[in-house]
Order: sequence, then structure tokens, then C-alpha cells
Amino acid sequence: MTGQIEILPAEGTDVRRLSEIAFAAKGYWDYPAEWLNEWRPQLTFCEDDVANGTFFKLNADGNICGFYVLADVDGKMWLEHLWLDPDSIGKGFGRKLFEHSMRTARDLGASSVSIESDPNAEGFYAAMGAVRIGESRSTILGSERSLPLLEIKL
Repeated sequence: MTGQIEILPAEGTDVRRLSEIAFAAKGYWDYPAEWLNEWRPQLTFCEDDVANGTFFKLNADGNICGFYVLADVDGKMWLEHLWLDPDSIGKGFGRKLFEHSMRTARDLGASSVSIESDPNAEGFYAAMGAVRIGESRSTILGSERSLPLLEIKL
């Protein structure tokens, strides 16, 4: 992709593509199909989600290639989603989305942003300046998982 790159507010009409990207990106890490099916509800968005949230999409050459979601949870800002279409990984789009999300969080009054990261994405967030502050434990279909809890100061 060599054309124009834009980061714009997502619209309700984007939800199908955003959900496709999130599911494909999660699948990029070769998780078992059963796990992906369990995660499908968390990776599927509806128009109300976009209307009531802070969703931004990255368009490259007119195509949605990635997006992020910020959420204020009890006065604490969280980067809840940052996904790229697997074909768009390695092109600098993740950095662009991350940097945009941090500017947006700052504009919304946040002094830091928390991230519960997929273990495979921790290196990316660390390269962006996030620091591990703990971990979150979860279970999926009987398997224990440890998710890095990260924070970035704005």
C-alpha cells in the first residue's frame, strides 16, 4: 500500500469489518479454533459499541486495515483493543494506531493508559514504551492463561 493513510473515527457501518479484523488478528497467533470461537463474542462489535465508545479506524488506500478502542473504566483509561488485519502487520500501521490512541487518551484527560495484553503482543507494547505492572490470570476451556498487565504514562 503506497497511498493515503488516515486514522478516522469508526462508524456504525464499519462494525462488520472491525469484527473481521479482530478475529483474523487473534487467529494470527495460531490459537486453537476452540479458543477463537470462545473469544468471538469479545471480538464482535455492534453499532451501539461504536456509537457509545471511542473507536478509531486506520484506512490505507480507502480500506480499513486496523482499529483501536479506548475505554474509561471507573476513571482509568484502557486500551481495550488494537488490531490490524494480518496482511497489514509489519507496515508501521500498529505504531500509527498506538501513537494516535495515546494522543486521543491524553486529549480525553488521561495521564496513563492501561493495557491487558495478549502475551504475543507484549513485545510490541513494550517497544511503544509500555511497562509491565502485573498480570491477569484467566482460564479458557480449562487452560490457564497469564495476560500481561501493562501501563504507559502519557
